[in-house]
Amino acid sequence: MRKSPLFQDIFPRKKPIIAMLHVFAGSQREQRERALQDLDCLNPFVDGVIVENYGWGRLDSNLAINEVKKWLVELTKEVVKSSKVPVGVNVLPNDYEKSFYVASVAGARFIQMDHVTGDFLYCQSVDPKPFLKVKDFYSDIAVLGGIHPKYYILKDPLTPINESALAAKLLAEAIVVTGEHTGGEASIKDMQVAKKAVGEHKVLVGSGSNAINVKAQLALADGAIVGTAFKKHGVIPGEPIDEELVKRFMAKVEEIRKADSAAEIN
Repeated sequence: MRKSPLFQDIFPRKKPIIAMLHVFAGSQREQRERALQDLDCLNPFVDGVIVENYGWGRLDSNLAINEVKKWLVELTKEVVKSSKVPVGVNVLPNDYEKSFYVASVAGARFIQMDHVTGDFLYCQSVDPKPFLKVKDFYSDIAVLGGIHPKYYILKDPLTPINESALAAKLLAEAIVVTGEHTGGEASIKDMQVAKKAVGEHKVLVGSGSNAINVKAQLALADGAIVGTAFKKHGVIPGEPIDEELVKRFMAKVEEIRKADSAAEIN
């Protein structure tokens, strides 16, 4: 594991907000246009973006088809070229080898993984030894790793979240806590337990942040990954990011940052 603060190198501002660029099924022209139009709405405001193949390109429950890797390299290169903020990659379903590869070739700075630890039904767990071997090869690319993620069923539903957080701490620069579905609010209790377990290690809200609850969430978490809150009708094919929603959300975040800075001075 890299010893320098890689997450802070990528996201120097406190409480970074990382927005999703959902790449829905469609022609490459449509995917490119939507990604770049959404990026235009996000560029002046957020602290990072994640390119993700949403709802297409799966080979099985663990891997994406090779065509996804090839196309996301080209698309992510265009996003990186146009982005004013760091770019990340999430190749679903949790295909971390392709995510690392796409990020490295395209010039992205980090990857997101649905899960970095845990034993689940219907898919393979991430084996730490081969994972760390790949991670060490791509040592300048940070990992945002999920625990108890949405849409996955733990073999043991009583698995303590603090144990999962401690295991993830050894594998990822930031731990991601989500709700039960896209747009579902992450549990405040889960964030409390995870943050208490890992101390200064970064914990991010992975779903459900909005302009109403973000203050309570960022009182515990070190940042958030946001998708649904930036779209009027949620994460559905063809739904664009709404710049006014982005502005409204980020205005709340700026209030939180200013209050935190004032508290530190006092």
